[in-house]
Amino acid sequence: MSVYLKTPFKRRWLFATLVVFIIALGMIGLGLRQLALHRERQAYIQAVVAEVNDTPFYLTGAAEDDAYQERVYHLVEADGHFDFDHQVLIKGKFYQDTLGYHVMTPFLLQGSDRALLVDRGWIPPEGIQTPEDVRPFDEPEITHILARIAPTATHADSRSEPQTSSFFWYWEDVQGIAAQLPYPTLPYYVAMIPPEEGQQSAPPYRDPPKFKLDPGPHYGNAVGWFVLTLLLFPLYAWLVVRADQAENS
Repeated sequence: MSVYLKTPFKRRWLFATLVVFIIALGMIGLGLRQLALHRERQAYIQAVVAEVNDTPFYLTGAAEDDAYQERVYHLVEADGHFDFDHQVLIKGKFYQDTLGYHVMTPFLLQGSDRALLVDRGWIPPEGIQTPEDVRPFDEPEITHILARIAPTATHADSRSEPQTSSFFWYWEDVQGIAAQLPYPTLPYYVAMIPPEEGQQSAPPYRDPPKFKLDPGPHYGNAVGWFVLTLLLFPLYAWLVVRADQAENS
């Protein structure tokens, strides 16, 4: 047993043993990084759950509403009316595996000169060429909305690439869309939530952003790296002893 333990530290094996130790430290570092990512993911999940379960904000267009930009997935309520003359379409949206558009419509807030950009949901692409083609999907009867604050686009500069037109957009570029409106808007957009299951009988089908509460593979990855680190030393020692014995026999 003593030979088994001492052999990796013989002079002829010192360099290889040092390399193995460096590899082991690297593997431990990777495991610790995965644990850190796991903690970050857990914190994110807790934050999302807190936002989802919290009391809805009521938006009035006041300056305080701007602070809700970071409260992604939080429910909001508002009263007012839609401005269908200035709505736009977001391209490349799927609903139940069918490609179409999302309708982004300004919602003029009651008692305010500001508007809120609202993703009203998904519509099919057939026959959609001009703003007039979308008018059959208008919902003028809606004067109260319940929606979730949506994540802001993560593009480095969402206005660095041209849109198809002022009507067709590649993504939810809040600043870009707001710049072509005749009134100020809140610095974020919201997506209307669907009614109770099975009650979406006609488009636009509400399709709010999905949030994942899966903790992901990070914890399992960390355990895997630590187990590999523990196995590395006895495996290396066994190989070194075998090689040493073979040369000395």
